[in-house]
Amino acid sequence: PRVASPVIKMINPHNISKVFSDLILNKFPFNRPSLINAEEQSIARNLYKCLNSILQSNSYIFENETTLAHDDDLYDLDLEDTAPEAAALEHPNESTDIDYLPIDEHNLEKSFSLDYMKRAVEYFDEKDSLTGQRKRNWCTVKHIFRRIPNSHCISRFRKYVENGGTKKQKVDDVDTFVYDQFENARHQFLPVHDIDLRRWSLKKARELNLHDFEAS
Repeated sequence: PRVASPVIKMINPHNISKVFSDLILNKFPFNRPSLINAEEQSIARNLYKCLNSILQSNSYIFENETTLAHDDDLYDLDLEDTAPEAAALEHPNESTDIDYLPIDEHNLEKSFSLDYMKRAVEYFDEKDSLTGQRKRNWCTVKHIFRRIPNSHCISRFRKYVENGGTKKQKVDDVDTFVYDQFENARHQFLPVHDIDLRRWSLKKARELNLHDFEAS
C-alpha cells in the first residue's frame, strides 16, 4: 500500500534526527562506541539523501511491501512421501479462489488434456544439472498449474503420459489424425473412400498402442 503525505512547511531536520536517534536507542541496546566502518557510512548517507529528498519535495509517498517467506526445505521431500500431508493444504478455497474449478479426481482425463499433463509432469520433474535434484517443489508447481487440486495428480499424470494418454485421449487423437488426413486430401482434390478412413485410423491406433481399437 502507498500512503501519500503532504510535506508540512518548516520541518526541523534536527527534530527528526533526535526522534530517529531515540527510536534506535529504544530498539537496540546501547553498545560501547566503535569506529565507524564504510558500510555504516554508506547507510547513513543513503538515509540522509532520503530525508533531504523528502524535505525538498512538496509531497512524499511511503510504500510498504509485505513478503511472506517459507522454508523450501519443508517441501523438498519426495512427492510420494509428502502427498498425504500436503493434500489437506492444497485444495483451493471455492469461495475465495477465482481460479478454482471443480475437478473429478477419479476421471482426470475429463478435466485435463494429455498436453497439459505432459507440461505439468515435465515442469515438476525437471532437475538441476549440478545437484541432480528436482528444481521445484510441489508448491511451486501448484502456483503455475493452479487447476491441479493436489500432488497426487502428478503421479497419475505421469502414468497417463507414460501410457501415451488414456484410452479416450488416444481415440480422440485417432479422430484428429483421420480428420487432418481427410482435410489434406480434400485440399489436394484427392478422392477419399471409406477404406482410406479405416486405413488411417488403424495406422494411428497402432502408433498409439491402441490394440483393441476397431475402425467403424
